[in-house]
Amino acid sequence: MLAGDGLGEVVTASDGSFRIGGLATGSHTVTVEMRQFETTRLDLVIADVEPAPQRIVLKVAGLTEAISVAAPTLTRRSATAATRFDADVLSVPQSTQSITSALIEAQGVLDVGDVLKQVPSAFVGNTRLASFTSFSWRIRGLDAGVTRNGFRQLYFEDVDQSAFVNIDRVEVIKGPGGAVAGKEGLGGIIHMVTKRPARAFDANGYVTLGQYATRASGFDMTGPVADTGLSVRLNGEVERSGTFADFQDLNRSNVALSAAWDRQGPVRGFVSAEYQRRTTLPNPGLPLVGTIRSNGGGAIDRSRYLGEPNVDFLETWSPIVQAWADVDVAKGWTLSPRYQRFTFNVDQQHLRVRAPSATDPTLVARNGRSDFRERDKTQTFQLELKGRTTLGRTTHQVAAGYEVNRHRYTGNWYDFVGTPAISVVAPTYLLVPPGRSAMRATFSGDINTQEPYAQDLIGWNRLDLLVGVRRSRIEIDSEFGGFLTEGQHHAGSAYQAGAAYRLAPSWSVFSGVNTGLSVDNIVGSTSADGTPFVPERSRQVEVGVKHQAGRISGSAAYFDIRFQNATTADPANPDFSLQIGEQRSRGVELETAFQGGGRWFMTGGVAVVDATITESNDGDVGNRLPNVARVQANVWGRVTVHPLLQAGLGINYVGKSFGTIANTYEVRPYTTVDASARWQAHPRLALELFAQNLLDTVYYTGSNNFSVFPGEPRTVYLRVRAGLRPR
Repeated sequence: MLAGDGLGEVVTASDGSFRIGGLATGSHTVTVEMRQFETTRLDLVIADVEPAPQRIVLKVAGLTEAISVAAPTLTRRSATAATRFDADVLSVPQSTQSITSALIEAQGVLDVGDVLKQVPSAFVGNTRLASFTSFSWRIRGLDAGVTRNGFRQLYFEDVDQSAFVNIDRVEVIKGPGGAVAGKEGLGGIIHMVTKRPARAFDANGYVTLGQYATRASGFDMTGPVADTGLSVRLNGEVERSGTFADFQDLNRSNVALSAAWDRQGPVRGFVSAEYQRRTTLPNPGLPLVGTIRSNGGGAIDRSRYLGEPNVDFLETWSPIVQAWADVDVAKGWTLSPRYQRFTFNVDQQHLRVRAPSATDPTLVARNGRSDFRERDKTQTFQLELKGRTTLGRTTHQVAAGYEVNRHRYTGNWYDFVGTPAISVVAPTYLLVPPGRSAMRATFSGDINTQEPYAQDLIGWNRLDLLVGVRRSRIEIDSEFGGFLTEGQHHAGSAYQAGAAYRLAPSWSVFSGVNTGLSVDNIVGSTSADGTPFVPERSRQVEVGVKHQAGRISGSAAYFDIRFQNATTADPANPDFSLQIGEQRSRGVELETAFQGGGRWFMTGGVAVVDATITESNDGDVGNRLPNVARVQANVWGRVTVHPLLQAGLGINYVGKSFGTIANTYEVRPYTTVDASARWQAHPRLALELFAQNLLDTVYYTGSNNFSVFPGEPRTVYLRVRAGLRPR
């Protein structure tokens, strides 16, 4: 057994039994991994007396081979992102990456963008001070989709980008994953996995205080309910903080209650109910002139707020319920009905930054919307059959199912009229809202999908084959400003096919093809003759090598993604577009994690991405895709300098990119440095100090043709964490 976060491993005897001695008192996790079986974890508390023998039952699932004991680990060997079941990373012929809650906690991340720093090919998007950020997340040059516990999400991730208290891990599919996750995510999938109730009592809480009046607190409690087979988990977080932006506070609240029922019988159940809310100001960003370009009068302070603090507001909230049951229908086969329901709600009033004055570049025009309201409701039904069978010398891990998704959205607003320009040097703010239009603009629609799917992970000796297909039938009826676009009916398939070959127990080479489709950008869109646009598509070809062992893991891959059905100008009808554009993103991505005994841990990676327009009528063939740096690199490490003291350091480099698809301006490269220190004041009490952007680098992310969004300046905060168990 290695101290700290080191891994200790044993191999079972012929009867499957094993014994691990020499464990220190405190909390440990036993992880049992075996090829073609689901990874199983058992929480143990070692006291002064020897614990009673434990019985561990493995469920049929993925492909892993090891037994390990560790303190909360910073890495995870298995992955569910690119499959509908738990599978060994070495068996999956596609690049994936898993960021655990332990790593998220150790780095003191502030939002999803900080998590995505671990993914070399990911564009982290705007900071959490932007109104919404998910639209800006990219993987390997193209849009990223989001799923949660195997269900697709649409905007739920935009409510609270900093809600991590209920997140067990974030898994990333690199490249399209339409066969697994369904539509959206042409560049990849960000898969959120929430925490499950534990069968042993545990509770912890924390308080965070820091710069900009940062004040946050959270808790996490879990345990069994008597001897009923029921375990529950309750956690939540509240933040009431200021920010580096003038006038902009950030108020967040989230709570989650989950329950799992398992009496070792043929039926098991799980339910999760979450609620998130965020209230802040809708920061419009800063103009290009004065940030990216000179305005002749000095750079604009990145804290400047160029909306109207007495007029603007943003409140968004969402409840979400997910539930499913696993029913054993035969030996090794499980049937799972699954359900999700959530609503996305927004009330806001906001100004946008537009072009500067032609005579005075320090004076910037604005427009905006008054009394904007949006109400979305999504329901998802899934019925999934999973199991394992053997045919001759091959094993088959199978998932097959049918998914029905119902999404209804409505919204309306008034346009502001007569909005005055604002000085970026010495802004003066309105006391009352500007005028607004007499007509309220509206939008509404339904997006309904039906999707049968199937996936098979085939094992034969050292070779694993993964094949999957999902057929989507999509029906869209939409209205925008009174104009109806009815009967957008589409059908299409996404597939995956690939092979992984074990060179050795801890090494594999792989190649695969994966596709995706998306309707996000074509809802309500038609060509000049009224023909509805068809779904956008992407296809990735990838080859690479992976390594997974007790102390080191990593992958290296070459990828080539083609994006088809992109919109481009219609030469015969300037007010319309054609879907004949194409884009390509190709490059190399490497990532690795290394556990140096119990003393230190390091993770890092680098990506070189060439993302360009290959076909277009807009005169932009050869342009680079927006917000895609040619080179990105990251490294983060933590070292134990004393049994009670740990120190961490991270460096993130983002090369130059363009802020828009027209390449109208270039975003400068930047490097940020993060640092941390952790003191174990007591076995159940830890003090952690974090410094984000330690060197106070000034940087921006592209937004549109008029504005950019500033990155967070140096931010220092202290977190005090206490719990019932040693941490």
